[in-house]
Parts: sequence; structure tokens; C-alpha cells
Amino acid sequence: MSGPTAKAAEKDAKANGKTNGKEEAAAAKEGASTFMLIFLMVGVWVTFTVFGWATEALTSTPYGDKGEKFKFTWTLVLLQSVGNAFVASIMLLVSGKSLTGGVSAFDWIIAGGAYLGAHKFGLLSLHYIIFPMQVLVKSCKAVPVMFGEVIFEHHVNLTLAKIVSVAMLCAGVVTFTFGKGSKKGEKFELDEKMMLGLFFVLLALFCDGVYGPYQNRIKTKAKANGTQLSGYHNMFNMNLWQGVFALAFCLYSGELPEVMAFTTRNPAVLVDLAKFGIAMALGNIFIFQMQSNFGALTVTKTTTVRKLISVLFSVWYFGHSLKPMQWAGVAMVFMSEPLGKMFGGKGDKEKAH
Repeated sequence: MSGPTAKAAEKDAKANGKTNGKEEAAAAKEGASTFMLIFLMVGVWVTFTVFGWATEALTSTPYGDKGEKFKFTWTLVLLQSVGNAFVASIMLLVSGKSLTGGVSAFDWIIAGGAYLGAHKFGLLSLHYIIFPMQVLVKSCKAVPVMFGEVIFEHHVNLTLAKIVSVAMLCAGVVTFTFGKGSKKGEKFELDEKMMLGLFFVLLALFCDGVYGPYQNRIKTKAKANGTQLSGYHNMFNMNLWQGVFALAFCLYSGELPEVMAFTTRNPAVLVDLAKFGIAMALGNIFIFQMQSNFGALTVTKTTTVRKLISVLFSVWYFGHSLKPMQWAGVAMVFMSEPLGKMFGGKGDKEKAH
């Protein structure tokens, strides 16, 4: 082979080698990204299923020979806050960011107070209604958040997708509520007990409608001041102030000594408390990592599936019996978002979160 021909062949070989190397690197990167997504999705599903399991066990299980129930919801909120704030603070400090993000304590206190109400009333409702119903009603979070956007951000983006989704959510919850089910032979009727449970869930939804949009307001103000807040800023500060309020209520009501006495009489509750705190903290890590790497839409889809898994697990493990109309209500709630997007345009899908 002549000199010029050999050099040309060598040049082509090098070019092909570089191209193949780039393709292999891109394929490897895509494979790693897919693996990471699957890992995070499974992490969310597992941790929040365990969290739901522990939550329902703590609020409905009779412990010990006397059949005592753990009714200390302030302690549960405090435990949840401590775990989440600790994890978020570690992530912020490791990344070299400030804990408050330069946001005033007053703003974080308002958001944290509403966050406290959402969790406190949500847990309190489980003393009166079954876990699947609480999950379904809480899935209507989009409704109060929409009104909260009007109040705190002075705007609302009403799209056909959002209207269809919210309408199906509400219809699904109504269908489930009046579907007449039972738990272990007990009648499932719209009685005073259920009405009280639904009232507490509605209060939790009201608080959702405050802290969600208020978080957006904080983020907008910070951005205008040249500060970019991360999800861990929200996670740390919301849980910090929620924990401060919860601790104050625990001390004021004398709940902590009662909890210590309860755990002494019923040490089995410690396992459920550990599952509750650890699962919530780990679950939030998975969610914030997914939000950072794959976007809000992926988080929304993953958490929707997670809620369905929690409902199905609760029905199976705790012996809830749902009738066909109630299953129809479950389907309506969890199909509300994809059907809403089906009716919405391309812009709706791009903005979905």
C-alpha cells in the first residue's frame, strides 16, 4: 500500500474509532441514566409504601394486651420533622450552601406553619377514616393549590387539562365516599365519625393550599434577589419550623412523657416509629434527587403510582374491603392526571408538574 493511501486509511480508522468511542460513551451514559431513574423510582415506591404502612399501623393498631392505640400525632409530626431536617441540612452543608438560602425567618415560619397543619390534620384524620380514603382525598391537593396561587401569586393558569383533572379528582373522591365499603365486617357509612375524618382531611388540604403556593412565592422573591433555592432549602426550613411548632405543642400538652410511658408499656410501637421516621427521610431524598435529575413531571408520575401502591397495599395488608363503586372511584382519581393531559394541549403537558 502506498504512503498516502496508508495514511488516509489510518486517518479513517482513527475517525471511526473516535465516532464509535463517542457512541459507546453516549450509550453508557444513557444506560446509567436509565438505571438511576429506575433506582430512584423503586426507592420512592418502597420507602413511601413503608411510610404509609407505618402511618396506618401507628394510627389504627391496638398495641399490647390492653389494645392501646398510639394517638400522639404531635410526636409523629415532630419525628418526621427531625428526620427530614437532619437529612436536608447534611445535603446543604455538603454542597456548601447556606441553610436558609437568604430567605427571612418570617417567610419560612408561614410556610412551615401551614406545612405543620397539612401533616397534623392528615394524621389526625386517620383516627376516623381508613387510609385509602385519606390518600384519595389528599390527592385533590390541586384544588386548594389552585386557589392558593390566586391568593399568594395573584394568578392562576386555568387550562382544559387542569379543569378535567380536578373534576375527575373530585368525582372520584365522591364516588369512593358514597361507594359503601367495609373493613373486617364493619359497616362503612357516612356517619359522624367519617364526617369528622373528612373534615380533618379538608383542613389538611386547606393547609396544602397555603404552603404550596407560598413556597413558590418564596422561590420567586429569592430569585429576584439573585438567589437560587434548591429543594433541600425547602425541605430543611419547612421541617425546621414545623418541628419547632410541633415540639412546642408537645411540651405544652405534656405529650412527650405520655409517649415515653406508652413505648415502655408497648415496646413494639418503636419498630413502627422507626419505620415511619426513616422511610419518610429516605423517601424525600429519592424524590429530591429525581426532581433534580429528571424533572417535576417524572416526580409527579412516580408519586401518583406510589399513592396507588399505598392504597392497594393498605387494602391487602389491613383487610379493607372495597366495593366495585369504590374501586371505580380509585380509578377515577389515579386516571385524572393522564386523562387531563389527553384533553390538554402540548403546552399543558410541558407545564405539568
